[in-house]
Amino acid sequence: MIVYIHGASATAESFTHIRQFVRDHTEEPDTALEYNSEAGFEHNLTSMKGQLDDEDRLFFVSHSLGGIYALHLANHYSATTVGGVSLSTPYGGSRQADYARYFLPFNRLMKDIGPASRPMADAKKLPAPPCWTQVVTTRGASPWIQEPNDGVVTIESQQYRRDFELVELPLNHYEVVISNAVVEIILARIARVI
Repeated sequence: MIVYIHGASATAESFTHIRQFVRDHTEEPDTALEYNSEAGFEHNLTSMKGQLDDEDRLFFVSHSLGGIYALHLANHYSATTVGGVSLSTPYGGSRQADYARYFLPFNRLMKDIGPASRPMADAKKLPAPPCWTQVVTTRGASPWIQEPNDGVVTIESQQYRRDFELVELPLNHYEVVISNAVVEIILARIARVI
């Protein structure tokens, strides 16, 4: 089963392009897990866990915050996880979220994505799943982020997990889900394990 998990404040429609190409080149069934960023990371993770209990083989494809969920799920389902590809995932967290929390004190997402938040702190320590690739997007320039970034996430945060295969592409945070180069990477990683 190929499991797609979208980024914060998005939907599974983010993966329409990728899913179509993957479906055209593999017989593997797929599913897309949905979540609401404002419901909180732990609530969403618990809901997702119940949806994959009956699967014999899992390969994750995720974007941004979806990669943090995928990493947690891959460890929860370590016996059935065969690999994954995360796109533009902030494995080091977002320092900007720590500042934004002062202006948006009730925003659940800002609380969940700071570097010291529980979801991010855990993501830094969880064992690397087998055959895991992180696509690091290097184009973009948010004026709100001092460090080199893809328009949303710093490159440093994307590269935090050095125990993953890191593949850099000159794309921004949003182009990554409509890129044919990304589709080729995903298909190649699926072919290695399925």
